[in-house]
Amino acid sequence: MHYRTLFLCTLLTCAIVATACSRRPRSTADVPRVVPMAFQVTVAPFTQPADTGELILGQLPENQGRIETKDLSALDTQFKHILHGSTKRSFAYATAMPRIGTGLHSSAQPQGLPRWLAYGRAQRAQLLLVPLVLNWHEREGSKAGVIRPAHVRLEFFLLRVSDGTVAGRSIFEEKQEGLTDNLLNVGTFIKRRGAWVSANDLAAEAMEKAVKELGL
Repeated sequence: MHYRTLFLCTLLTCAIVATACSRRPRSTADVPRVVPMAFQVTVAPFTQPADTGELILGQLPENQGRIETKDLSALDTQFKHILHGSTKRSFAYATAMPRIGTGLHSSAQPQGLPRWLAYGRAQRAQLLLVPLVLNWHEREGSKAGVIRPAHVRLEFFLLRVSDGTVAGRSIFEEKQEGLTDNLLNVGTFIKRRGAWVSANDLAAEAMEKAVKELGL
């Protein structure tokens, strides 16, 4: 029994060390560049692409989970709170819903960038922050136990409207696992207080990650 306890403690210690090391930037290129306060950042409402042609980069996931419109609006509010709480920057929030998918035909290649840039110009934005929900599966169950855990993929793009370039991109994808399934998750396990979180909880983590990675 003593040796079993010692073995588990050793595994836990190794997991903590591994988790801490994984958070360190591998090089100076991994350290986020801070966007100067002189630049105005305009935040677009959350949307969910339904076709590859609506994407800025990348591809749609298989068996894409769709999010309801009311939940997209809730993400807008949640993101606003996180932006205000995480940075001293003053943001502009676009109120007009983008019509990115209008008139698009099915395409195997992303075609959304020109339409988002046109949207940014209409908003008179210098930098346009585009939050996208690529995949959304809500938790089935409760904090104590689940039938199916929450699984989300959110992507955030910072577009430089003047020259039509992607200035930054942040990707967050996670399907929550239990500690017994992956011991390396001990850090997030402790952070989440051992609970099975909701898709909105994971979305909040994605937003906080994006703020840091995009240098906001």
